[in-house]
Amino acid sequence: MPGRPQTEFELKLPKLWFLLGFSGLLALGVVSLIPVPDLGGGDKFGHFISYAMLSAFYSLLVEQRKTLWRILFGLIAYGLLLEFLQGLTDYRSGDLADALANSLGVITGIAFYFSPLRRILRKVDRWLLVRL
Repeated sequence: MPGRPQTEFELKLPKLWFLLGFSGLLALGVVSLIPVPDLGGGDKFGHFISYAMLSAFYSLLVEQRKTLWRILFGLIAYGLLLEFLQGLTDYRSGDLADALANSLGVITGIAFYFSPLRRILRKVDRWLLVRL
């Protein structure tokens, strides 16, 4: 943004990262609401991993820690909404255990904010900037 000093963690291609994140949210929503074969309790790991990946992705994008709370509550709310919507269908069912797996995944993914991967994403961002 003009007039604002750039920080070390500021992304150069924010629209690209927003599009990727939005695509992840959209894909998760679609997969959560289409008919799928019953996997029993084995789908909990899938719930955990899906939400951990999404929250890790968003955690790597933010500059300030206070934004992590928005990611945390936003993705947990999204998971609860999808479980509720599944309960409204005649081919899926909302499950509190799934919602718990989603929430634990979100919390786990948030930890990526504190990892060295944050710097790697910035390097990828700058590398893409000169090639796109």
